[in-house]
This record gives sequence, C-alpha cells and structure tokens, in this order.
Amino acid sequence: MNLTSEALIGNGAMIGHASYVLLIASMLMTRMVWLRILAIGSGVLAAVYSAYWLDDPVSVFWEMLFVLTNVGQLTITSYLNRRTRFTTEERTFYEIAVPGLEPAHARQLLQAGRWVDAEPGAVLTRQGERVSDLVFITSGEARVEVDGQPVGSCATGDFVGEISVSTGIPATATVTAVAPIRYLAFERGVLMKLLGRSSEIAQAVELSYRHGLRDKLIRANMAMAKATGGSAQ
Repeated sequence: MNLTSEALIGNGAMIGHASYVLLIASMLMTRMVWLRILAIGSGVLAAVYSAYWLDDPVSVFWEMLFVLTNVGQLTITSYLNRRTRFTTEERTFYEIAVPGLEPAHARQLLQAGRWVDAEPGAVLTRQGERVSDLVFITSGEARVEVDGQPVGSCATGDFVGEISVSTGIPATATVTAVAPIRYLAFERGVLMKLLGRSSEIAQAVELSYRHGLRDKLIRANMAMAKATGGSAQ
C-alpha cells in the first residue's frame, strides 16, 4: 500500500475522512435523534467513498444496510416523540431533570414514578435509614438537617435521596417538608430496573444527579459564606 499525499488528502480521501468524523461525532451525542442523523450521514459518505474511490461493492452493501437500519430507528424514534405529550408538571420534570432525553424515553421514566402530595412535617428521607424512593420536587420546600442541625434546603427542581438510591447506602441527612409539597417519587427497585434496561435513560438520570449535586454544593457554600460573613470556596 502506497501512502501518498493524494491518497491521504485527495478529494476521495476527504470524503472517507468526513465519514469517520461524522461517526465519531455521533458517538458524542446525548440525544438519540442526533446520533442517528450523524450516523446516517457517516454511512452515506462511506458508501460513496467505497463505491467511487475504492470500487468495493461489499463495503457499499454493508454501509447502505447500516444507513437503512439507522433510518428505520430514526423513523420509529421520531414517531414516538411526536406522539408523546406531557402535562404541565410532567414537562417541568422533563425540562429541569432530563432535558437531553428523547420525549419518548422521558415518558418511560415518568411512568415508573408516582405523584405524591405531602403536608408540612412529612419526612422524605431520614438520616441513617435506607431510602426507598428517589424524590423530585415540583413544588414546595423541604429542610435538610444533619445530626439535627439545619444545613440547607431543597425546593422545586431538586432531587432528594439520589446518592442513597444510586449507591444503596443509608441517607446522610434528614429531609423534612416545611410547606405543602408535591413531588414525583420513584421506588428504588423499579427505577434501578429501568436504568438497567435503558442506557439512554440511565445516562440522562446520572447527568441530572451530577448537575443537582453541583447546585446543592453551590447553595451550601453560599449559605456557609452568609453565616460566617466571609466567602466560601
């Protein structure tokens, strides 16, 4: 094989390179629709390259089969997304918690949960005890205490119990509603089964956990700075 500059950067070679660039880009997508679109583009370019520059009918056949498979999957996903409808509070959960998830997958996640209304004083998690439900607050506020001392709060858009649910360790804090509260609860066993079946949902939930923990840490630092009259890092 002679590796000449023409072979590496000629017109045909650039089409071949572009097909791999699109394939790599597709693997970086968090939304399945964009993954499929980029994969289709990659397959089409690879088929053109194989047909006109490599004269390789076997590669053309498999690249076109790859394209058709992704077109079929994209069609199914788009159809399911168009059929998916959310109530106002379901859309709140979708847009805050898992905005990168396809609507059809978000519907699967929502169906795994149940809506709960609780009065002030309701305990969402208790320090030292295992957490049975992952909670996502859609309205209301809750107080967070460690060893009986207030350390923060949770409100609309916050998860409660995500560390305990994902790891199985007992809760590190007690979280108590301080106002009428409405939340979406996911029973741990049901949620873990769903995450095990769907890598897309699992990745979206994991990303939401990370963002939520980051926001809680920022709020805790701000509260500490306010309490001490300084600046917490």
